[in-house]
Amino acid sequence: MKPADLDEELRKAGQELLTEVPDMIRRRQDEVYASLADLPMQTRSGRSLRTKKVSRALGAAAAAAVIGVMSSAYISPVMAETLKKIPVVGSIFQLAKDLGLQTAEERGLVDQPNASVTHEGVTLSIPQVVYDGIRLSMAVKREGEGLVGGIMDHKTVREGKTSRDIYPRGAIIDMETFINGTSTRDFSTAAQRMNWTGKPTSDPNAMLFEWSDFSHLEQRKAVLTDQFQLKVKITLEGIAEPFIMEIPVHKNTEQIVVPTKETRQWGSLKLTLKQLKFTPITTAFQMDIEQTDPSEIVNDENVLFEIWDDQGRKLGLVGGLGIYTDNSQKYQRGELLFDRFEDAPKSITLKAFQPEFKVPGAKSGAYKLDSNGEIVKTYLKDLEITIPVNKADLTKLYDIQK
Repeated sequence: MKPADLDEELRKAGQELLTEVPDMIRRRQDEVYASLADLPMQTRSGRSLRTKKVSRALGAAAAAAVIGVMSSAYISPVMAETLKKIPVVGSIFQLAKDLGLQTAEERGLVDQPNASVTHEGVTLSIPQVVYDGIRLSMAVKREGEGLVGGIMDHKTVREGKTSRDIYPRGAIIDMETFINGTSTRDFSTAAQRMNWTGKPTSDPNAMLFEWSDFSHLEQRKAVLTDQFQLKVKITLEGIAEPFIMEIPVHKNTEQIVVPTKETRQWGSLKLTLKQLKFTPITTAFQMDIEQTDPSEIVNDENVLFEIWDDQGRKLGLVGGLGIYTDNSQKYQRGELLFDRFEDAPKSITLKAFQPEFKVPGAKSGAYKLDSNGEIVKTYLKDLEITIPVNKADLTKLYDIQK
């Protein structure tokens, strides 16, 4: 079961870039936003960048964004110079299509470590970090001469049945992070669930890295505690020495946790909403999904979720993860991460739906779109859950300032 309308959200994000972006770059970014969910995070050698197996039910959110695929072809030196001249207004968090990060900056919840390292005339910096106890967001900026294309660019060259990735100078080819001195690659086991993604912004020289800790889904000790030391080791194409920066991180916000046991069933698919979490930055939904009848297994791979408020506004998806809790793969626990609400609602509705595919009868592939370019959906009313919210408490949380 894949969580929410990820392709649609990413496609829309690509369509709302700054008007100064050249048409060729806009088209390329749109293509990437639409395909990010299906791409693995890889190094130049093809080795996974600390990825993990995720369940069919919630795997799309965990793979929501990827390092290293801003284009399938190099950008010319002339175009690279054009990109450098594009006016960028505001901070990197303001460039992201993420109301939570924008609000964090407006409320003074963002730390500004201003950590930077320079090698061979190229400077890599971490100007902004924010952590709300659910997700850690870090801005990365690149500056220097002799750079070609964007910080996330690369192209894949196919040679027969194999392929290899080629990166322009200055593009990220590898990244390793350390929590209190321990590499997060060591956390990629069933015992401790760490998930991190790379996300582009409208500035080709800036991107976001985000971490989420899903250890609690297996009732394990959290990797990301309220306070820790983060070390980042980033390798750029054409630069021999890696860029290593170390910054302190601490939780900057409070949380509201709402336990619930609302259950709905559609055929043999049983959905139980377990918990809601709110911060001024993120909204999280924890749920259990069970196949109750072994003889009538529902194909849950194409059941997606959306979150709506009482004013008919839909939240943007941030990420998520689902894990099977037994070997039968009939019971799983998952958590979906969404953006914050624009303002505190009186109630929240979790909607489940199945998208239609372009090829009739298909179970995967391109989605069928209507005349407005929106995915054609069949909503599953049997799985819909509406939860009342304490508007006063949530308003107070949303208005919090550092």
